[in-house]
Amino acid sequence: MAPRALVVGGTSGIGLALARHIAAAPEAIITVCGRTKPANLPSNISFSPIQATSMRAIKQWTDNFKETLTGNQINMLILSQGTSNFTGRDETNEGIDRKMALHYYGRQLIVRELNPVLKQDAKVLFILNGKEGSPAHINWDDLDLKKSYSTSTAAQQSATMLDIMAQHYAAKQKGSGRRHYAHVYPGGVLTGLTRAWPWYMRAAVGVVGPLIAVKPETCAERLLGNLDKVTSEREKDGYFWSNINSDGSLIRDKAVWSESQRECLAEHTWRTIESAL
Repeated sequence: MAPRALVVGGTSGIGLALARHIAAAPEAIITVCGRTKPANLPSNISFSPIQATSMRAIKQWTDNFKETLTGNQINMLILSQGTSNFTGRDETNEGIDRKMALHYYGRQLIVRELNPVLKQDAKVLFILNGKEGSPAHINWDDLDLKKSYSTSTAAQQSATMLDIMAQHYAAKQKGSGRRHYAHVYPGGVLTGLTRAWPWYMRAAVGVVGPLIAVKPETCAERLLGNLDKVTSEREKDGYFWSNINSDGSLIRDKAVWSESQRECLAEHTWRTIESAL
């Protein structure tokens, strides 16, 4: 079956490398979306602009995108939009912190709105930090971190909430649904996210980075080269969610979240998103 993939945040770095890797398959059709169109895209990769920090813009974009499709056509949805900076809480005019809008809330809105056009065996990949999430890294009393925000807590909270929602979506499948939801830890990758860092940190990364990080193309090859193997083995054991390491292997011993915890986060997520729309 020819791949039909959508890569949000696919205009640079890991997302673009994943899109180019998929595009090498015969008859593959890929859409990448982000702020700026990448140069020299293959003919089977199209670009669609999106403002991924805005829930209203995302909703309008998904409505328009669905109109271009017929039936359940997407068999891979990759969500890699993100930012890396050390500023404090920076709310959009919709009341959501920009980093959390990119790393968590916007991704959930995209999954919800595109659910009707995902194939029953589609794979949904959250690219962020599939290692970091744990019960110790979530504040149930302040899920949107309006009271206790810091750069590190935002990173940990977003990673943990992605873990929980991957399990939530997998558990909510009914009937013939066999979609697989994976939270990926890409590890150290040489991307453009450091452009928002102070100059002295960028300089340090320029020296040390090549020694401890890999190119986006290597990251994409490792992930996609092992993806079918990891997910099929998980599905044989009855799991339709995974956490995947930077070498493409399964991250084991991840917390399994209860139904009440999953529902609590889902209710918060949709309430927050609806208040922004």
